[in-house]
Amino acid sequence: MSRSFSAHEAVGLASKTENPLQGFSFLHQYKIMIRLLCFCLCFSLFFFKANTSLAAEVIQNPDAPIHLKARSLQYFKGKNTYIAQGDTVVEQGKMRLQADMVRLNETTRRLSGMGRVFFFDGANHIDTKFGFIYNGKLFLKENNYYIEGKNIVRHSETEFELNEGSFTACDCQESPAWRIRAQHLDLTVDEYLIAKHTRFYIKDVPFFYLPYFIYPAKRDRQTGLLVPRVGYSSQHGFRYKQALFIALNDHQDTTIALEHRGDKGEGVGLQYRYILSKKGRGELNAEFFRDKEDQVDRWQVSLNHQQRFSSRVQGKLDLKYQSETSNLRELSDRTTERAQQNIESNLSLTYQGDASYAYLLARYTQDLNQVNNDDTPQRLPEIGYSLIEYRPGDAPFYLNFETSAVNFWSKAGLNLQRVDLYPKLALPIPIFQNVTLTPWAGFRETWYRHGELSNNSIGREIIPAGITLEGNGHFNWGKNTRQTLQAALFYENIEVTDGEDLVQIDELDRVHDRQNITATLMQRLIQNNNQGLPEEKAAIRFTETYHLDAISPLSQQSRRFSDLRTEIFLRPVSSVSLKVDTAYHLYRGQWTSISTDLGLSLSSYLNLNIGQRTTQGDSIPIKGDLFNPYYLGDRETVTPEMDFWSGVITVNTPWGVRYINRMYYESKENEMVEIAHLVEYHAQCWAIGLSYVEFHDRNEFSFVISLKGLGELSPKS
Repeated sequence: MSRSFSAHEAVGLASKTENPLQGFSFLHQYKIMIRLLCFCLCFSLFFFKANTSLAAEVIQNPDAPIHLKARSLQYFKGKNTYIAQGDTVVEQGKMRLQADMVRLNETTRRLSGMGRVFFFDGANHIDTKFGFIYNGKLFLKENNYYIEGKNIVRHSETEFELNEGSFTACDCQESPAWRIRAQHLDLTVDEYLIAKHTRFYIKDVPFFYLPYFIYPAKRDRQTGLLVPRVGYSSQHGFRYKQALFIALNDHQDTTIALEHRGDKGEGVGLQYRYILSKKGRGELNAEFFRDKEDQVDRWQVSLNHQQRFSSRVQGKLDLKYQSETSNLRELSDRTTERAQQNIESNLSLTYQGDASYAYLLARYTQDLNQVNNDDTPQRLPEIGYSLIEYRPGDAPFYLNFETSAVNFWSKAGLNLQRVDLYPKLALPIPIFQNVTLTPWAGFRETWYRHGELSNNSIGREIIPAGITLEGNGHFNWGKNTRQTLQAALFYENIEVTDGEDLVQIDELDRVHDRQNITATLMQRLIQNNNQGLPEEKAAIRFTETYHLDAISPLSQQSRRFSDLRTEIFLRPVSSVSLKVDTAYHLYRGQWTSISTDLGLSLSSYLNLNIGQRTTQGDSIPIKGDLFNPYYLGDRETVTPEMDFWSGVITVNTPWGVRYINRMYYESKENEMVEIAHLVEYHAQCWAIGLSYVEFHDRNEFSFVISLKGLGELSPKS
């Protein structure tokens, strides 16, 4: 028998059917049955499955159309009971219940589904008191959690009790990759799952036992232990790191981590993140490590805060400090960090106008190559303002203006104030189409004073002037390809008048007399991609500076030509890119520096990045200065010789396996400084990460296991 009733159909049927129950119409019977069904351990987006029976007590809900299908429907007067049998299906809105048999007792308001029961509530709010399932399964759809128990009792809308139950996030219910079995479980939705006498299973094999287990069953960020990281160092022994994540509220959280590094020592770390508003957020990190090997306490702290006051005004705090300059070399597992030369702390407030820029800066630099930081100059504070290509009314010229004031200080006794003022006028003169001649001239005055109370100051005047000739053109090759040509010729004459010897702190202090011509030529090939947007396929730029006088009063040579700089960019296809930046010594006939970066994205499964850096043990060109971004001068100090390769290979397979290889190779020493292998495997409900790193002095191995819902995999890459 298959029947389907709307509310009006049910009323009509009730009027023709003898009903021995006072005030209990046929429609009312089905409404009560549906309300009872809606309760059954249900809350938003939950599924329930049971192999034997289901029972519940409910509060009646407002009227709603219901539909019932069954092979047969019977009513027993003496027991005030309705029984529907044979492929029974009850539907109301998004709610659906299937059972071999459904029993409803009108007196006790008790509904039971027997045989194989399946219940689904889409997203309705159900007013219920309590209910229970025998041999049932509970599915939390949003988190993909499966919970089952011999007896499942619902004490309230959010509180459940399970006896002889289990928990897993694996879809394969017959033989999940992992599950947690417990003698007794208490579940409070959006709070915690508490299990007693817990056994952790891999497949069907018990792995370990816990007398008490607490798991945060929340949809939002959850307080709890993160997955530990376990490893081994050939130099220091066993390594273990355990972190605790604490969700303070919707806008704040913190992570506390304890770390053991074998014979090296133990440490503790703290991370605190916060969001004050849409315009302000930050992060604090603090670490302490007791280095038993070197018998020293190492600590470091960093604080980053960003605050946007308006669309034009922004503040930033980027604070970094280490108690020992050797912290990164001793504790970091990354070669790039171990080779870091210095760290900077900055506090800045900036204003960005349409043609102007202003800033207030305090900068503290920690030199990691020195035993102490006493001699390092600090900028405490600095203030500056720039006006860029401002055209007063309809005037034919443009005004550029720069000014800054800075206080240099060091613990060793440096106390120097410097004020710099630099106005500049430029007059663009069109010669013919796409060619412009621009004469320009400026005056740069710099004042120095030693000591805040000193009345004696040193003045230095710089008179820069020059002429710039620029031109550009383009050629179209078909509808989608364009070739552009850009050329520029810069003549500069810089005259410097020094009052006394100056402290050499930055490039402004090192400016000297020079007269030179710089030429740059660039060609670009631009092609429209499949979306019709322009994409640069190839570019090459040549830059050369010719010195009309000696390159530097400190130089013993009078080389007129600088090194030839060549910059190349190639993207033949969207998956391949190549960048090359070189400097070639014309007099020696050799390369003084070569920098190469190759990127290959051969498919969604393979990515390759290769970098190379080479510099000769000699002075190499400075790329740009205060007056010309293309100028090529010479360094007055010898640059250390450097020759190394770096590479990163990433392989993603369709089987959930990911492999990352990272390496640094020192060509001069013929030594592999670092080579790292990282392997990750991601399954539906679990993941594992393995890391093996070879340094020149030790090897490091670590691994982490992640179970979906119990921790996330985040290996160092």
